[in-house]
Amino acid sequence: MGTDVPPASRAPLRHAPPTESTVKELYATALTCGIPDCAEPLYRENPATGQRLLNSRIAHIHARSEGGPRWDPGMSKEDNRGFGNLILLCERHAFEIDATPDDYPADVLRAWKTAQVEARSRAQGLSLSDAEAAQAAAVSFNMDDLMERLSAVMPFTPRLRSRQQGLDLASRSCRARSVVRLRSTPADRVSAVLAWKAEHAGPVVTVPKGALRVLVAPMGAGKSEEAERWWSQGLTQAWADADIDIPLWLEAREITSTLAQAVREALGSDPVRTCRVVLDNLDAVSPRQADYLLADARTLVLTWPQVSVLATTRPGAGSVEDNERLPVPPWSPRRGLDLLRTVLGEERVRILDRHETQQLLTSPLQVHALANRLRAGGDTHVSTRELLTELATLILQREHPQASQDVWEALPRLAARILDQQGPVQASSFARQHLIWELEETGLVVNDGSLLRFVLPLFEQHFAAQALREGHTPLTSAAAPPSFPRWRYAIAFVVAAAPEEDAEAFMRTLTRTNPAAASWVLDEIATAPGNRDRSPGTLPHEADGDGQEHVPEVARRLREATQCWLAGLESLASLLAPHERGRLAPWAVDLAHDWLTVAQARPGILDEDLVVWDGLASLPQPLTRFRDRTSFPAPFGRLACWERARSRLRPALANRMRQRTLPVPPTSPLAAERAWFLARQIMAKGRPSRVGRHILLNDLQPELDVLMTKVANAVRASWQWGPGHKIDSDDVRWLSAHLHHVQGDSLTHPRPATDRMHPPPRYFWQAYSPELTQSITTDVLRDALTGYRDLVELNFPRFGAALGLYSIFPVRAEGVVALPADESQPATVMYALRPDTSSAPHDQPVVDLSRSNEADLPAGAFWANLRQDRSSAFRRPGIVHQEALLPYHERQATNLAYRWLAEDLHAVGWLERTVSYSD
Repeated sequence: MGTDVPPASRAPLRHAPPTESTVKELYATALTCGIPDCAEPLYRENPATGQRLLNSRIAHIHARSEGGPRWDPGMSKEDNRGFGNLILLCERHAFEIDATPDDYPADVLRAWKTAQVEARSRAQGLSLSDAEAAQAAAVSFNMDDLMERLSAVMPFTPRLRSRQQGLDLASRSCRARSVVRLRSTPADRVSAVLAWKAEHAGPVVTVPKGALRVLVAPMGAGKSEEAERWWSQGLTQAWADADIDIPLWLEAREITSTLAQAVREALGSDPVRTCRVVLDNLDAVSPRQADYLLADARTLVLTWPQVSVLATTRPGAGSVEDNERLPVPPWSPRRGLDLLRTVLGEERVRILDRHETQQLLTSPLQVHALANRLRAGGDTHVSTRELLTELATLILQREHPQASQDVWEALPRLAARILDQQGPVQASSFARQHLIWELEETGLVVNDGSLLRFVLPLFEQHFAAQALREGHTPLTSAAAPPSFPRWRYAIAFVVAAAPEEDAEAFMRTLTRTNPAAASWVLDEIATAPGNRDRSPGTLPHEADGDGQEHVPEVARRLREATQCWLAGLESLASLLAPHERGRLAPWAVDLAHDWLTVAQARPGILDEDLVVWDGLASLPQPLTRFRDRTSFPAPFGRLACWERARSRLRPALANRMRQRTLPVPPTSPLAAERAWFLARQIMAKGRPSRVGRHILLNDLQPELDVLMTKVANAVRASWQWGPGHKIDSDDVRWLSAHLHHVQGDSLTHPRPATDRMHPPPRYFWQAYSPELTQSITTDVLRDALTGYRDLVELNFPRFGAALGLYSIFPVRAEGVVALPADESQPATVMYALRPDTSSAPHDQPVVDLSRSNEADLPAGAFWANLRQDRSSAFRRPGIVHQEALLPYHERQATNLAYRWLAEDLHAVGWLERTVSYSD
């Protein structure tokens, strides 16, 4: 008693075995606190045997002695540590004496000790027998021995555990929680996943002492994992420093009183030392209870300033102050992909090439659910639609939200509103407050700042599909060009799940509303790439009336599907299939052995749109009454007629794309490039040097008239002079019509002339100065963007935002023209196409290109995306392209515009493959 022991002597104390008289004394004095006027009993139950010598308060005092016993210089070290110098105290007085030792001198404590011994002598019937005292005296009273014997006879309290036991238990609990979170992971992959998480862990969150912080993130974002890492950091500190309490992990739903009481019970004492407390899953209790627990946590950290509390909750569960909130950012798709590969034990995952699929990699919950789906399927050949459908169902089954009928009816309406307005919905405009509360309680909806959204984006599509099925949103509205990109998976869900006749009706609506939407949905609901389920051949259904008594039903459905596609394609229809008087040319059909033969009739051959022609497949070539003839397996499978009809139209579109002959307005930059290209072919006749940079219309027109005469007298004509490009009847007719729109008396090369011819350059591009190269490249990009817009608006008016580049118009190009140090290589342009909010839809696109030597290219985030991004077929701002645009090429803008369009058409299924363009 007196001053503290120097730090060097602070070691665990091992007392000599007490005498039998000392044991009896301690046993009797265990009844009351040694402080006068303190009525708190130290031992509430009458002990049964001599082994139950002391209660938890004695262990408490010993623990304090180990940290630094009170030292009286007037006594020897052995006497100071002896049992005769031990005064038994209640917790409150023990805390006060330790906190303010100067207020309790040794003489006062000795006097209280004497009073305690006298109180013991007045106790009746509580003495030990000689045998019991001898048994107790034989025990070595170090802390471990004492705790072991006390734990055997006392009601359980965490203070009965030794610190080593507590640390061991905490370590095992930490691993157990981590393993339980991986309960869906195959047992043989758990260790690998735990190792991966340890290796790829980021910075641990910071929670100051005496503070509350709350990790707020949607379902499955990894809140508990973030909290576990902070907790584990505290456990590591506790292993190294005995003055730090073992951290506590508390589940919100298990706290039945107050948080402070739960902490005391878990520690076995007040939290006076440094202690980390995790309060997990606040969203598992009611919002009111969550608020109570948060208030408890604020009180706790203010009362005990060495305590720090980290809670986890989904948005909207509990009132979290801004200074307490710690958001959990979404994972990068790359990190999620690494985890997916680890769970699967595979280095290559082949299905994650779409923006929507990559979004499944942005949270641990979705990554593990995705891994389960892929393992269950045995391979990765699965569509994004299947993944989204099955993962939404899987997560809903796991969460099993309880809700009223009103809530289940409100969820589809909420999804429709979110998709229609492209963002969260104002809560007050959606429903009354009581329904908003019920929506939040499902755990599926977040009320963040009075804005409602779903915790996972895939729920938007899941419930939006219900909105379509239940009629909250018409299919024509969801599939309209502006809204289809947002509704596309909901539409695919509905079509895939509908009965066959309903699916046919949906496709009729889709093709007429938006052929890009219909084509994309058709591919998305295929069971596997290139392998649509086909039912076995069935007997053809005979029809009645309309003079077509014996036309197979499969042929009728195929023609109907073709007409629907063409109706959606509008003006492009006549370029993809023969028409008569504005209608699809009549067909002759023949069905034999489940093979269907279709021939498109020439004018005047057939009186009906669809006629059975026996022996059609065996007619000798060449055909005189039909334009063409094709035979293929009859499309009896689900929606097979729609796929076959599209496949019959795609070759004609692909040919137009390859030839770069889709219609454009006369004022389009692509029209100017095509006119110059064709005129130069006609005038040069295989000798380009004969043509300068201008072609007089008076010189061109006679040559064109000769060709027009040949065109008028032939079914089809074409010309090719030397190894150059070939032109045909369509080119001649187009150029003849285009010249009526040309202003002036000549056609001019679309790009400026060279400006560096002395000395004569070795390579063509060396004839252009860096300044002129930059200027031409800027013009080419601007003309290509304008030409792309012209192509879409004239030929694909109903595709709209389903085309990736068009979906971000008005657009601007930003980038740099890189000039190589080696002049044997042409300059390279690197550019990104971004939305331009400052421009009107039909303003001339803005192109901002700087110029730089290759060694001095700017660094930074702009070039971090310098790769072909597969983010989305419908919205792709920020993609960085790199290519060489040679300034002397005549159709650079045309080639670039058609390449962008080919990529977009391929993404929605209207081209089987993209097309490469070069002069």
